[in-house]
Amino acid sequence: FQQECPSGVVNEETFKQIYAQFFPHGDASMYAHYLFNAFDTAQNGSVKFEDFVMALSILLRGTVHEKLRWTFNLYDINKDGYINKEEMMDIVKAIYDMMGKYTYPVLKEDAPRQHVEVFFQKMDKNKDGVVTLDEFIESCQE
Repeated sequence: FQQECPSGVVNEETFKQIYAQFFPHGDASMYAHYLFNAFDTAQNGSVKFEDFVMALSILLRGTVHEKLRWTFNLYDINKDGYINKEEMMDIVKAIYDMMGKYTYPVLKEDAPRQHVEVFFQKMDKNKDGVVTLDEFIESCQE
């Protein structure tokens, strides 16, 4: 981070370029966009080195609850406190795009939709079409 961004601040475009290096066989731009938004806690279009380190600290050394809260925030694209099927589909498609078309085994065209359906069957405890933070944490801890 410090090497790529000597100022200690990175914008989304630079973040995408850095992230793309880790996934040369796929298109990581959409997933990097979602990840950038999760790191950009101030929602000001830039990520400071301190923000990046804080997030990594949570993901590496945080409690299970802190890690799950951070992950929920990543998936809650519109930041309304719920994950809906559309948001989950966007994230899953971004992950599949990032992994590339040459994954093994070869993925079927409807794999993202199936993945989202399984996610909601497990996570949407009250079957209201959205997953709350509490439902997410409860399901992940099961």
